[in-house]
This record gives sequence, structure tokens and C-alpha cells, in this order.
Amino acid sequence: MDEVLAKSEPKLSVIQHTMEALDCLKKVLHWKQPLIDKICDIHQLNKHRVLRNIFLTVAFHDAGKANDEFQKKIRKQPFEKESHALFSVPFIYHYTKEKPSVVIDEVPYYPETLAVVSHHSKLHKHLFSDFNRIKAKYKAWYYPSFIEAINEKAKEFELEDWEDLIYDDSIIKQHPFYTFYDNTFDNVDFKEELFDNPKKIRDVFILFKSLLHYADWLSSGSYHDYGYSTSHNYGSITHRMKALYPERFEKWSDFQNKTARVKGNVFVQIPTGQGKTEASLLWAVNQEKPQKIIYLLPTMVTTNKMWRRLKNFFGIEQTGLSHSTANYLLKKDDEIEPQRLRVHYLYNRSFFKHVTIATIDQLLSSFLNWGHWVMTNAAIYNARIIIDEIHIYDGYTLGILLKVLELVEPYNTQFAIMSASLPIVLQEEIEKILPKETFTFINDEVLDEKQRHLLETRNVQLEKCIDDILNDYKSGKKVLIVCNTIKKARQLFDLVYKEELKNDIMLYHSQFILKDKVAKEKELEKIGSKKVGFIAICTQIVEVSLDIDFDVLYTENAPIDAIVQRLGRVNRKGEIQNRTGELFAKVVISEASETARNYIYPPAILDGTFNLLTDFIENLNGNLKEKHFKKIINQVYQKDNIPHSYWDDMNEGKMLVEKAWKECTKNIYTLSMIDKTAEKIFTRKSTYITVECILEKHYNDNDFESWIEEFQFDKIREYTVRVPIYLARKHKIKGFENSDLWLINPSYEYMQGISWDRDELNFY
Repeated sequence: MDEVLAKSEPKLSVIQHTMEALDCLKKVLHWKQPLIDKICDIHQLNKHRVLRNIFLTVAFHDAGKANDEFQKKIRKQPFEKESHALFSVPFIYHYTKEKPSVVIDEVPYYPETLAVVSHHSKLHKHLFSDFNRIKAKYKAWYYPSFIEAINEKAKEFELEDWEDLIYDDSIIKQHPFYTFYDNTFDNVDFKEELFDNPKKIRDVFILFKSLLHYADWLSSGSYHDYGYSTSHNYGSITHRMKALYPERFEKWSDFQNKTARVKGNVFVQIPTGQGKTEASLLWAVNQEKPQKIIYLLPTMVTTNKMWRRLKNFFGIEQTGLSHSTANYLLKKDDEIEPQRLRVHYLYNRSFFKHVTIATIDQLLSSFLNWGHWVMTNAAIYNARIIIDEIHIYDGYTLGILLKVLELVEPYNTQFAIMSASLPIVLQEEIEKILPKETFTFINDEVLDEKQRHLLETRNVQLEKCIDDILNDYKSGKKVLIVCNTIKKARQLFDLVYKEELKNDIMLYHSQFILKDKVAKEKELEKIGSKKVGFIAICTQIVEVSLDIDFDVLYTENAPIDAIVQRLGRVNRKGEIQNRTGELFAKVVISEASETARNYIYPPAILDGTFNLLTDFIENLNGNLKEKHFKKIINQVYQKDNIPHSYWDDMNEGKMLVEKAWKECTKNIYTLSMIDKTAEKIFTRKSTYITVECILEKHYNDNDFESWIEEFQFDKIREYTVRVPIYLARKHKIKGFENSDLWLINPSYEYMQGISWDRDELNFY
């Protein structure tokens, strides 16, 4: 028995791994008890039957490894084609077929078999379709003792629906391919009774497959001390704050203490830079039963910054980061041992850790069956989910989010929704899903009376403010300029730039390679310590991305919620008097360009913002407080002012999830890239499609071909940039084989990023 191996390095037998996985399952069942209870209750399942079959799923997930070809493979000997996952199917099917977990209109559904067959693969309609002629060469002598060991282990679980298993040698005479397709897979594909019950089919599959992964990964990864949720609490978070910020932190504010005491859903509407993040953490750790903590943000930049902050509270082993470039950041982190990187990569993108920081797209994509969607869905159920900057999403993305909230809410999930500038009209949309009475609303009257800025509007384009910008710089101030397009930002940079300014000026937008973006972000965050003036010319990329604190803001007009976010980057901490001697930060809001009006923002929202700001500024001599911005937001975002296209996009987003289930994934298949692209199943709606590109300049200096062949994607990632497809096509040299990367040839340099001809940029 000990020589039938599951692994060779280090040496581990199948029976040993199976017993260790079952030991881990005991803990997993405890952690996941609320989810098991909820799914059984909502879908009217026999809980004892479900627990029995979960046990069997873990017990037999590697049973197929006791075959001649796998044993040759594990010993690095010549072998014929095999799949231990498929070869395990006859065992799990045999012992569950008479006691199925789910029967819908007399049609049995076998999530146990589906979980086992896909525990190393993405489930799709052609899975193992080329195995119809492959026979398993099982080691027949092995299984009687294997079954005895499982019976003995089952006694520890005290399963109420358990009867000792009897070995039947007819099991190993079955053809795994036909056992799988004829008895299990074809039901999912062709039986309308199953296909028309999407939530039931999905939820039960998620339950079985996620619990198998938890038990398997914990035992395989020697991560036996893993706990389901953080042991942190109010006191430990307070202690860490004092340690991290000894000079700045004295005690929690009233709104933070109020947030900490909330047991259910909470809505936090507090100005930017005043401690919403810490308030949400206090709420998240205030748990009566173990729950994961999931912190969702709009952009990769914001998640990176939040991950760095939160790992200071919870530690690197407990804090995961999930987005498309997360592996690059993890590899650069000095706290992670190189040999542990692979484990971190897997655990992070599957929301496996106690605390996960992710972009909102990771949540939404999981409900479109993308990537590690099963594990992500399982983590979201019975979690405490923080959704920060919820106002930032367009109607389409918000529509998908609202649908996901509706699907998640019944499963012991609580939400903290945070925004400094969410209009009441959109808050009401959220309340249709999560009723108002389930929320505790947190605001702060003292903060509402706070003033940080002195505003003025100007009926000119931003170019007309160049002299004032330079004068503010010469007086030693840090000046932030925010434009609505890259084209405008480049124009401003060309107008402002002088050789003597080269150490005190920066252009920052989305058209830089990742390596340079990271460097620029670090530089921006250190600007406060500079003793001389500085000018940063940026696009909307800074609205929610960086914890920066400038002295002066010049900005193109934008929707009022975007303006509020831009204001949050200037005199952010309310400490400008210590730097400049002035009470408030100077803010100049210019007219929006015609490009922005035609392509970026709805003209009615732009006009409403500019006119109302001008009225308030005239009446208050520019002295607007936080409460005034709330009033302007709700006046601008009257339902009649919001374009019909916004509501159409929201409805389209709401319908996308179930459309994807029905048309592309049969509810439980993993979405393919082909279907994703063909059916336009994306979490963001854009007026232009982008592709990931490598620039010829960097291609000539590096060996990208070898990196791709060797799967060194972290190195490649440093040099990638997303480019609108109309520009990429114009400048394309070639595409890389086995990759979605394009090689393009525009000029590039660190100071300005990609240089396009002015007439090429259109509205971009």
C-alpha cells in the first residue's frame, strides 16, 4: 500500500494522502458548516446524505492513482496516456449512484463525480473527450484494503447516513470515460430538468468541489495549521494601528467605533481620507462565527496599495491579493520565500486566504464562471465583503454587481458598502437588493462640517491656467493637474515642461508599462517629503488609486462624484497649514473639453456639475464643506439627468450573469476565452477594446521569446501595456505564438510613456 504513490517528491502514498485529506476535511466541515446548512436548507437537500457524499468525494478523489500508468509517471518512467481524475470516476460514482445528493424531477445529479473529475481541470463540455479509447490498468489487489481504510476513517466522522462500503471488483472493470459521460456528464448537458435549475446545480457543485479543494490543498500543501478566518479583533487592530502610526494615531473616531459595533450590513458615507478603511476593518473582524474578509476595490493600483496596508494588520500568510498582475507584485515582495510563491499564487487567486484584497472584477468574473470561479464563489458565501468606492462603476458594471449581491445575500454574507460620493438615486438601486432595514448607515456630522478646499470655477480650458500653475509651483507648492483624457494630459505636459523642471514634473496615465507605473506611483507617494514645488499631470487614474496629498488642484470639469474623488488627493489629511501656512487647498475647475463632452462623460452631468459648483462657490465665496458636496451630488444625479443609456446598461449588466450560465457554461462549466470574447462576457463596458502589448523598444532589449516558452510571465508582465485595438492594429509588428500579446512599434520613454501622433488619439 505504501508503494502506491500519490507524490514522489517528497514521497507520499495514495493512502497516506487520502487519510491526511480526510483529516483536513474535519476542519473544513466545521468552517463551512454555515454554507452546508444554507445550501441544504435553500435547496431542500438531505444534509446527512450531503455530508456522507462529501466524505466520499474526498475519500475517492485520488483513487484512480492506483493504476500502472500513473505509477510509472510519478516515478518518471515511460508511460501511456492516463488521467487519475478520470480514472477515479468509477469509484465515486459507484458509491453514490444509489444515494445521490440531488434528484430533480427524477433525474439524478452527481456533483461528487463532477468535482472529482475536474479537481485538476476546468470543467467544460469536451473534458476528456479524447479518452474514449483509453482503458485504466488498475492495480486490482490494492482496492479491498483501500476500502477498509475508508470505512475505518468514516467512524471518526460519525456520519448518520453511513453504511460500511463493500468492495465490488466490477468497479475496476468499468470504462471511466463512459461511466462519466453516460451517467453524469450527459445529464448536465442534455437533461432540461437539471439545466433549468441553475442556482441549485451551481450551488451544490460549488459546495462539493470547493470542499474537496480545501481538503486536498491543505493536505498537499502541508498547510495543516490553516484557519478559516482571522483571529484578529477590535483590540488587535487597535494595537497594530498604534504600532504602525505611533505619532498619528491616538484613538478611533466616533464613526469608526460606531462602524465596529455593527453586526449586519453597514453603509459608510464619509469624506475621502478620513479613515473609512480602518472603520471597515473594525467591522469585518467583529464576527460571532468564522467568516472570511474580502476587500474589493475598483482598480489594480488601489488593490496593490490596500494589500500592502492590510498585510501589516493580518500578516502575509493570511492576506491574499487577487487581480491579473498580482503575481508580479507578490514576486517583488521580500516577505514571501521564493519556494512558497507558487502556493501564494494559487491561494490568492482562489480567495483561499483569510483576508483577500481584489478588484471588483474578480468577484464579478467568478459569477460568470471565469478562472477559479468555484473557489471564489465558495469564499464569497458566508463572508464579510467590503465594497469600497462603489460610486466609481458605470451602469453596466454596477448592474452586474447588483445581480451578484442578489445571488450572494442569502448565504450568511454581510456587506460594508463605502463611498464618499454615492448619489441617493444609486443608493436606492442597492436597497432594492439589500433592503434599507438591513443596513446601519454611518455618517459623521462633524466631518460633514469640515472644509479642506477653497474652490473656483473658470470658463476657460485648462491650457489657459498655465501661468498660474507655474506660479504655484515656483512658490514651493505641490500642484496636481487632472485631465479627462491622455491626449489632454500630453498637451498640458508639453505646455508646462521646461528643462529646468525635469526633476519636479511628472506625467502619469495608463499608457506606461507596468514597471514604470510602479516606479511613478512610488515617486508620487513620496512627493510630500520634497522641499520644493512639484507638478504632477495625470488622468483620472489618480481618482481612486493613490494615497497622495497635494497642495493645489487644477482639474478639468467632470461629474461631481469624480470631482469629489479628485479633491480627495489635495489636502487629503487636512494638514496643509503645516506645509504652506494656508488654511485650505486652492482648487481650480476649468471647462471640460469637447472630447470629454462627446465621448467620456454625459453632457447633462457635466453641465449640472459645473453650474451647481459655480452657484455654490459664488454663494459661499469658494468655502465649500463636505456637506455641500453631498447636496450637489444628489442635485446633479436626479434621475432625469442620468442618460437612458445608463439604465439600459445597468439592465444589460443584471441580465449578463444568467445569460452566461444559460448560453455559454451550462451553469457549471468554466467559461472559455473563445466564448468570453465571442459573446462579449466582460465585467466592464468600454467604448474601445484594448489588447495587451509589448513595445519594440523593450522587445529588442529582452528575450521575450524565451520568457514565453519558459512561462516566465512575471518578467513579461513588467513590460506590458494595454492599448486600444485600433492603435495596436496600426502599429502591430506581429503577435506572439501561444500568447495574446502583440508586438507594436510606437516610440516610448519613461517621462511621457507611449508617444502617439496627435491625430491618432481620437477620444482616448
